[in-house]
Amino acid sequence: MRVFDFATHGSYWVALLPEVILSLAAMVILMRDAFVRTGTASGGDGGDGRMSVDSLVTLYSIAGALIASLWLSDASGPPDAMIALDGFRVAADVILLGGGLLVVSLSRDYLSREGLRSPEFHALTLMALVGMMVLVAARDLILLFVGLELMSISVYVLTGFVRNNPRSSEASLKYFIVGAFASAFVVYGIALLYGATGTTRLATAAEMIAAGPAAGGGLLLVAGIGLFLIGFAFKIAAVPFHMWAPDAYEGAPTPVTSLMATGVKAAAFIALLRVLTVDLGGAADVWRSAVWWLAILTMIVPNLVALAQEDVKRMLAYSSVAHAGYLLVGVVAASELGRSASLFYLAAYTVVTAGSFAIVFHVAGKGDRNQRVQDYRGLGWRRPLLGAALFIFLLSLAGFPPTAGFVGKLYLLRAAVDAGETALAVTLVLTSLIAYYYYLRVVWKMYFEAAPEDARTPAPAKPGFNLVIGTCVALILLAGLFPGRIIDRARNALADPQPGNVAARISNPPAP
Repeated sequence: MRVFDFATHGSYWVALLPEVILSLAAMVILMRDAFVRTGTASGGDGGDGRMSVDSLVTLYSIAGALIASLWLSDASGPPDAMIALDGFRVAADVILLGGGLLVVSLSRDYLSREGLRSPEFHALTLMALVGMMVLVAARDLILLFVGLELMSISVYVLTGFVRNNPRSSEASLKYFIVGAFASAFVVYGIALLYGATGTTRLATAAEMIAAGPAAGGGLLLVAGIGLFLIGFAFKIAAVPFHMWAPDAYEGAPTPVTSLMATGVKAAAFIALLRVLTVDLGGAADVWRSAVWWLAILTMIVPNLVALAQEDVKRMLAYSSVAHAGYLLVGVVAASELGRSASLFYLAAYTVVTAGSFAIVFHVAGKGDRNQRVQDYRGLGWRRPLLGAALFIFLLSLAGFPPTAGFVGKLYLLRAAVDAGETALAVTLVLTSLIAYYYYLRVVWKMYFEAAPEDARTPAPAKPGFNLVIGTCVALILLAGLFPGRIIDRARNALADPQPGNVAARISNPPAP
């Protein structure tokens, strides 16, 4: 086992090796764009050759970062370190980097079709991934905020990436304003948590909280946790802090929407899961009731609103908000089972959402013109493979067996029941039943309604696109049919106590 004492700067560089790899790749892409002029004139996509190189550099760097993360899986460090070296971080990195691989692999056709600049897109995507990974690895509130902002700023720019599209610019502006507002809550919450505990190190703060109300700061602690929770509720689009999500998802380029719905949501949720259930586990009485209500509202409201949506991207946006509610059930459970269930569900959700949005932008065509539910009429017969893949993705989102979505919901349901949260369990089941309508409505259009004579038939998908979609389908079905090994890996990832639940170790010290 590799042990890091963080006594030198070199230890930090090695502990952040995945992030370093991605950052260097982003710099290489930008330097190449600045000094190697090939392809079309400025403002174009740079030509297929340029796009191929950018895509390959991005894909190889993400693969390298994934290998580096797995290499760090047996590393450990001091409990009060700024950077986590544990199974939780490795599991989070696998989810984020896997989602990044899917988004980048599926975005090439979109960039070529829309004539968008490839270097900036890939560099910003890599920097967003760096921010996500720093966010989930942070064991210090200041570092956590740095990761949050790096991720957010990169995605703000990506949202408005189609500069000649007013919807994209509008979505970027709305996302920026709401994101800045949320960041202010997070900063103020961090300041109050520092005032309550006298430290920004999460492990030390956990010790202070476990020592009692007096050491934990009392009212300052409650206010700090409340503001911190509000800020992250904006980031994960929990009701009633979700109103930005449908507009941002609808107006952003579809690959960016996929990145927001998978990577951004996963990173913010994993950070919230660790901070609340591990580091602030000793203050569960403060945040549990608030998160309980967030979970209830986030499961009910978006599922009802999604019933009336005619735009598929907007429908999937409200679906994404509803899935945040399902994930919050694991936070309320605040147990090892709840955390592992949330990680499993996040992994399944990342794969199925990336695949779903890829099919959406392929069907929509140039300019994302065909993204209404009516545009899917007869798709299952006009493009059988594409329709079959979307059918499986929608079944997984709805929670039908034998898909990974069904296993994930079942796992979350068990965590809620074991924690005595019967109301959450019942709400999860009932809202999943409501969601069947708007998911199966798309399926009905694909297979049971004929397309009009003047309907545009989507172009045949390229082999690379089909390969990635097929991989997503296989992963969803394999995880649904044989979930045992993945669930065991999720449990093992959370069994490592470093930096771990310091509050629990103080409250329940080992026997002498």
